[in-house]
Amino acid sequence: MRRWTTGALTTALLAVPGLGAVLPAPVTAEPAGAPGGPSAAVDAGDLAGRVERLAAAHVGRSTPGAVVAVVDADGPLLLRAWGDTGGPAPLTIGSPLPVASVSKVVTALTALRLHHDGVLDLDAAITTSTGVAPVDRRDPGARTPVTGRHLLTHHSGLTEPLLMHPDPPGGPGDVTPLLGPWLREQPPVLDRPAGTGLHYSPLAGHALLGAAIERATGLPFAEAARALVLGPAGATTADFPADPASAAVVPVVAADDGWAAAPWPAVHERPAAGLTWSAADAAALLHALVADDGRIPVPVVSEALATAVRPPHGGPGHTQVFFEAHRAGVRVVEHAGANGVAWVAVLPEAGIGVFAAVPTDGADAMPFAPGVVDEVAGWAVASGRVEARERPPQGYEALPGPWPEQTRVVDPVGVFQERLFADRGPERALRTLSSRVVVGRDGDDLVIGDRRYAPAPGNRWCDPAGCIAGVRADGGEVHLLRGDRAMLEQTLVPAPWWSDRTVVGPVLVAGVLVALTVLGSAVRAGWRRRRGNPAGGGSPAGPGTSWAALTLLLVVAGPLLPVWPLLTGAAEWVPSAGPLVRTWQIATAAGTVAGLASAALLAARWNRFGGRRRWTALFALVVGAATQAVLVTWAWPV
Repeated sequence: MRRWTTGALTTALLAVPGLGAVLPAPVTAEPAGAPGGPSAAVDAGDLAGRVERLAAAHVGRSTPGAVVAVVDADGPLLLRAWGDTGGPAPLTIGSPLPVASVSKVVTALTALRLHHDGVLDLDAAITTSTGVAPVDRRDPGARTPVTGRHLLTHHSGLTEPLLMHPDPPGGPGDVTPLLGPWLREQPPVLDRPAGTGLHYSPLAGHALLGAAIERATGLPFAEAARALVLGPAGATTADFPADPASAAVVPVVAADDGWAAAPWPAVHERPAAGLTWSAADAAALLHALVADDGRIPVPVVSEALATAVRPPHGGPGHTQVFFEAHRAGVRVVEHAGANGVAWVAVLPEAGIGVFAAVPTDGADAMPFAPGVVDEVAGWAVASGRVEARERPPQGYEALPGPWPEQTRVVDPVGVFQERLFADRGPERALRTLSSRVVVGRDGDDLVIGDRRYAPAPGNRWCDPAGCIAGVRADGGEVHLLRGDRAMLEQTLVPAPWWSDRTVVGPVLVAGVLVALTVLGSAVRAGWRRRRGNPAGGGSPAGPGTSWAALTLLLVVAGPLLPVWPLLTGAAEWVPSAGPLVRTWQIATAAGTVAGLASAALLAARWNRFGGRRRWTALFALVVGAATQAVLVTWAWPV
């Protein structure tokens, strides 16, 4: 999902209409399991002090406001709002906020509920459950079925551009009312074996789950989510609107005179990124999870909180709803929205749920929400609600995923690429030029750059910062798994020679030099003509000059095209079928035609060249062909 561009107000929970019957009043009795300890009220007061100090460091500085909800099985421990929305309106616990990828939590809970109701089979192939057939670019031996379980845990093998979108809506009126028909027109792409490693799907994975929910219920996704999860939990004002800007607090960014509105764009993939809710809504849903009182069925809560898969590299895993983490020695399952604008978390062993959010996307405000979770985890340990456990120095035990196919652990020696950027169209330029990782062997150790990894139990290699492992998937492809990397960078794939930076880089440098030489020759020829001297024979000035100019333009502009919105401060994606990309493709095609015409002219004049010029022309032809091949792979497919 595109990120948003870059005293205190206290409101009682029971003042929110409809929530008094869902969440009890704050606890005043001693917490269970802590005889002789401080009362819950004292505990909650200490928690409030921790969070107040954090809020004081951010509200009015990095953000105009903030909200926090902390609940346990007995009810709210803390429900607060500070500051305002960046305008005249105060920020309250009832203010609806867009929460980006926190949306996936509600979508996953809805899918799990339907599965346990016997309505949606999450173990069936997604082609059956969604009615959508993704474009399958996997090797023939790796084309195993992709299921809802793969989608829930981000192990599906989907690839999707990070900075581009196949068909972004022009506005709320263009948002698709039903996901299935739109996904059939814009099918997601599978390009890696399923089940081999975690790779976060920002939009496509949970959009497919949304389509499966619609197909199973016969209802639009938003209506199904409200009926099955949000309504029963008591999150009565939460919704997936087509236009978040009209239904929720509009995000802001810092400006010279305070805060400026930076509206969230409409998205088709609302199951992945379209939720708006308030702190009170979040408190209600979290209470339903930690109270385990049947508002959300017990099997759904169990699967939401239990780790479903943990990679061989020994890092944290994933439930079928949340990412696993460890904070202050406490196991936490959590999901972030927009890099930390919003954060929802559950501490299962402590029986605590946490939500925190800010109405701004400034980098300085991003530490607030995860900082709240850190403070709650630290408080849970200090108050005796849970025992801190040190992380094993060589990682956690791997846990196979809930699917039939399983990988084989191997030595990950070779050249790999990160999957942060898609291996498609203009993003391939960024992927090729920015994400090369070489794993070498030195005795029993593995080496990446200046890092040395020693063998460790569990078929992994570790250094003090983390562990790595290798797996061989169906079809024979070896993936490098890194436990010290984030969710878009921890599963690396083999780098084919034709997109390896050590090959592409020299080709582009040579192509630029040839293009500059051609342009220099054209300038000199033009100067001679102006002075009345012949331009010299044998030079295909017309098509050669066109090829050279287009090549220089495309080599420089290629890596910049996907990041154009970031460079210009725009709030939208680059549409992969939009005018910018189409212009890029036309320029690439024109460059290819000009290169072929130049090669034909050289061939026609070959007998007029001497031996030395023939070698020069041959070198230019080879370099030009290789450069053009790279540029074509940057333009297609998108």
